[in-house]
Amino acid sequence: MVVNNKKLAKYLRKEMETQDEVNTTFHLIKVPTQDDLEYWIQGFQSRKCVGHSEWSDTWQKNIWISDYEED
Repeated sequence: MVVNNKKLAKYLRKEMETQDEVNTTFHLIKVPTQDDLEYWIQGFQSRKCVGHSEWSDTWQKNIWISDYEED
């Protein structure tokens, strides 16, 4: 399922602003802007892109080696 980052950020911001129940976390911090939320969503989605390229003698070209490790 492909998630539209703009729509997700807009939804999350609306939910944070319109909480019916008292949520102390959001009362202590400023509610992030839609752009801020979109930035963090994109960063979370691209976290597995961390890595480096190395030369492969087998393939005779550079290949991508992931540095990401699942916890």
